[in-house]
Amino acid sequence: MAVHWCIVLLSVIIGVAVTEHPPNNPPFVLDEVNAAAETRILERVAHLLQSLSDKIKMLHDRVDSLILAQNVANKSMEKVSEQLQSFSTSTTQRMINLEQKMINLNHKFGRIPEDTGVYFMRPDPSKNITFAVSRDWTNNHGYGDNWIIFQRRFNGSVDFYRNWTEYKQGFGDLRGEHWLGLEKLHMIVKTQRHELLIVLEDFEGVIAYAHYDDFQIGNETEKYIIKSVGKYTGTAGDSFTYHKDQLFTTNDQDNDKADYNCAQSFVGGWWFKSCYFSHLNGKYVDGNNKLVRGINWNSFRGDTNSLKSTKMMVRPVE
Repeated sequence: MAVHWCIVLLSVIIGVAVTEHPPNNPPFVLDEVNAAAETRILERVAHLLQSLSDKIKMLHDRVDSLILAQNVANKSMEKVSEQLQSFSTSTTQRMINLEQKMINLNHKFGRIPEDTGVYFMRPDPSKNITFAVSRDWTNNHGYGDNWIIFQRRFNGSVDFYRNWTEYKQGFGDLRGEHWLGLEKLHMIVKTQRHELLIVLEDFEGVIAYAHYDDFQIGNETEKYIIKSVGKYTGTAGDSFTYHKDQLFTTNDQDNDKADYNCAQSFVGGWWFKSCYFSHLNGKYVDGNNKLVRGINWNSFRGDTNSLKSTKMMVRPVE
């Protein structure tokens, strides 16, 4: 009987133990599972972040490489552009020099007449600007040849009553009557010292000249002011020094010192003061109207005796 009760008591004890600690469900197992899952998630996130960081670094490296390659390419293109510009500049200058040598040889051997001709010139070697000019190859009263003509009149075929833009840019025919243009004239004489030669002829066939050894004019901002004429020599008398320090005036831009527009009153643009001792761009008047103001050089034929022909030329002083 005692043994029977012992067996019952042992069974109860074993049941209680099993209920409190089931063999297949130990304590704290759920918390351990959650911790493990979080750890795996964090490890995965860390791995993804590292992978993303690596890819961003690779992208930065590729961008840096592309920028470096672009810089190298830009420098190469700049170098090629400079070389092409230098080649173009030197080639143009060589062509101009060669053309001038051929012209000189042709004149020397008499293959073209020693009169005038139209040629291209580049006044400033540092700038790629060329334009055509008329050159005079006559001896010109002992002063020699190769003069650049910037004004020529002889038959009245070209009207010289023009506005500012036309006097700036030039007009007429380089092989005939023309005005080269104030801007071109400024570009020519600004490069170095130039001499000025003016040749005049009246209707009786008398020819006179005026030579000035240092002719300079300003730019458009300065209204193409005559900055210098230099020393005068010649047979026409000095009617040009009076116009030194004077601005150019046209019918639409009054820059003279008179109370009225001299260009309008005397029908042509010029470096008027108030108004002139010389005016070679006045109205062309034929020989039958000698007492009408037109093309004048006061010290040669007075201010009421218009001239038949004029020629204004410049040349570098060597």
